Amino acid sequence: MFWFSNQQGIGSSSTSKKVSEIIVNIIDINKQYSDTQKEEIIEVVEPIIRKLAHYTFYAIGGILIANCVYQFCSKEKRVIAFSAIIGIAYAASDEIHQLMVPGRSGNIKDIMIDSIGVLTGIALFLLVKEIIKIMLAKFKKAKEVE
Repeated sequence: MFWFSNQQGIGSSSTSKKVSEIIVNIIDINKQYSDTQKEEIIEVVEPIIRKLAHYTFYAIGGILIANCVYQFCSKEKRVIAFSAIIGIAYAASDEIHQLMVPGRSGNIKDIMIDSIGVLTGIALFLLVKEIIKIMLAKFKKAKEVE
């Protein structure tokens, strides 16, 4: 995440534009749009791609942070609290870092999107952990019946 945040404004925009172009070309598999129409679609899609990238990176980060915190503290409320604090603090520090990168800016909206991503990742971690716990209990019970 730090590497992406350290990209200058032009580099960051170029990355999300390339992803947007790929998506538009996939959508336009039948070659029904003109180049002008594609550019207009890319202009609309690019900001959405940027925000989804923020959300996705931080959701993955939330999963990883929650897993790390869980290794030291297995109480669910503490895992949620510590993971959220760490993830949201990183999101805020990342936006502050972007203030120092040429062509970039810090944005409170991005901190909110990143925070929602972190919380989603934490929730996914806890959900998968619970599913595994249930599956292991069923497996153990099935083994005892044999």
